[in-house]
Amino acid sequence: MLQFAEVALNIPFESDTLTYEIPHEFTKIDVGMRVQVPLRNRKVEGVIVEIHRQYPSHHTKTILKQIDKSPVINQEQIDLAWWVKEYYLSSLGEAIFKMLPSGKRKRNLQDFAVSADSELLQLNEEQQSAYEGILGTFHQEATHLLYGITGSGKTEVYIHLIYQLLENTDKSAIFLVPEISLTVQTLKRLELIFGNQLAIQHSALRKSDKYNSYLQILSGEKRIVVGTRSAIFAPVPKLGLVIIDEEHDSSYKEHSSPRYHARQIAMQRCKKNGAPLVLGSATPSVELFFHAMHNNVFCHRLTQRAKKAKLSEIRIYDKKENGEILGSELLFQIKKRLEKKEQSILLLNRRGYSPLIYARNAKKFIECPNCTANLCYHKKGHATCHLCGYTTNLKTLEKEVGEELDKFGAGTQKLEEFLLEKFPTARIERLDQDAARNKEVLAEVIGRLVAGEIDILTGTQMISKGLDAAKVTLVGVVNANIGLGLPDFRAGERVYSLLTQVAGRAGRSERPGEVIIETNNSYHPVIQLATTQNYENFYKTEIHARYHTFYPPYSRLIRLLARSKSEEKSQQAIDTVHTALVQAIDEAKEQDDNPEQKIIVLGPAACTFYRIDSNFRNHIIIKTNVHLKVKQILRQMLDGLKLPHKVYLEIDIDPVDLV
Repeated sequence: MLQFAEVALNIPFESDTLTYEIPHEFTKIDVGMRVQVPLRNRKVEGVIVEIHRQYPSHHTKTILKQIDKSPVINQEQIDLAWWVKEYYLSSLGEAIFKMLPSGKRKRNLQDFAVSADSELLQLNEEQQSAYEGILGTFHQEATHLLYGITGSGKTEVYIHLIYQLLENTDKSAIFLVPEISLTVQTLKRLELIFGNQLAIQHSALRKSDKYNSYLQILSGEKRIVVGTRSAIFAPVPKLGLVIIDEEHDSSYKEHSSPRYHARQIAMQRCKKNGAPLVLGSATPSVELFFHAMHNNVFCHRLTQRAKKAKLSEIRIYDKKENGEILGSELLFQIKKRLEKKEQSILLLNRRGYSPLIYARNAKKFIECPNCTANLCYHKKGHATCHLCGYTTNLKTLEKEVGEELDKFGAGTQKLEEFLLEKFPTARIERLDQDAARNKEVLAEVIGRLVAGEIDILTGTQMISKGLDAAKVTLVGVVNANIGLGLPDFRAGERVYSLLTQVAGRAGRSERPGEVIIETNNSYHPVIQLATTQNYENFYKTEIHARYHTFYPPYSRLIRLLARSKSEEKSQQAIDTVHTALVQAIDEAKEQDDNPEQKIIVLGPAACTFYRIDSNFRNHIIIKTNVHLKVKQILRQMLDGLKLPHKVYLEIDIDPVDLV
């Protein structure tokens, strides 16, 4: 008797699956296996989500090839994919393929010599209290905020929890971090304590190594999964604990369909498995802290630094326009650290050499030909767009413009060059997206910093995460106001978090730390609040503003973005969406006129970055306190919506940025 397979494809299809006939010779085919199938004169890969004997009402094609010998997706993942598809308004196939491992085809990370404790350390009173509080909810769904100042020992609490889970149950743990390469000490400790139970899902692993690791997780051979965002989908057979470190970090949000947030997926998996979720941060997202303050999640505070260290003193200096990248006080303090054989970290959250290229005769800054963004000058004579990656030669630009171009401002490359001139004998390294394209370089530099082999580390926001070097006693922040001017309600939260996190890199051992913030906007409330390192004061200010503007946590957001190479089609599409949306909302209100519900539609309007990679972008923002109802309205509206050809509509549930 013929068998048929329901196959999910990694395509934004209207239907969840397509039905294919299973050839007779495929005797060992099963749900969760990948197959190759024909689709419109192409051969595409899909995953079987159901096998049945019901004859379809239409003609079916036959599966061409069986890719796997055994299932690579388990039933829990398939169930989760159905939930993701509904929650994020994506296709089932897009959700499933987010769960399968991807990786590079080359690169093999070296094992850098980093010292780490190989045994569990004794917890202090606050750590022990948090540990016992979380332990009390093992085997049940519960969400915990581990809210601890930088250097308070949150990682040690995580390790104790994982150890307890492995020793006393047959369950597994998932441990998410924003960037694997920046947590070399933590990884080393995990390897020393848990040995061959550890599976690291790393984007720099060879594809075959990452896939083998995935299969070891699927079989239950490895019970601890450590990775970035996508590791939340790891196919652990029995999930008993999920930990998300630095939960405020925006890297936990995916930017392609389905645009999931790892925290939301973790909550769903913990709900289904009856497992606790631990969210750790010194600067929690405002929404999470709101729920902690309203007792919707458990909150555990760590108010003291571990190892008897103290928080660093923070000082603000108004940056005067004296032609120097760094002020005299910061330069003096760097010199002092070099003399004492101590280390310094300098944050400048701007890549390249000079962020602005100016044509005097034309009286304009040179923009990317593909984007609404200025070109940035990089060393070796290149002008680059940081949105789409477009690169051209500066001399070519000057020929086109007909004049010699001026370069304004400073990026990390210029800062590095400046430091090398001022301190020619110092060991100086730079970490930004340009310097750390190769993950090996990133891990090596962090390893050398921790080992005391670097005197000054400079870079962008990546150096604010996870670094724990005992000899770092000075942190300098250059142009601290970068990011405050963005038209995004989270701009202040991001800058506050960045300043607090990078300040926390100093003075993490017995040596006292110092932080110097240079800015030309020293009276800005976010910068003033960052100097106190009192997150709760910042939260009180921020939550007041959110309440009066009806932004999260008082509302939920949905962003609809139309992009097209044609400006006219992009505008036409967003107008079509807006008309249909307003009509659908009005009809829904007529059926249920509840005065408590709010649905506010902002736009349509051009995005702040109106053009990226030659795509014109227009969007609509929905603010609502009836999130599920609006998604239902959207789902029904989108079913019958006809958009112009070659227009893509992005649907972002709970977006993290609005530019």
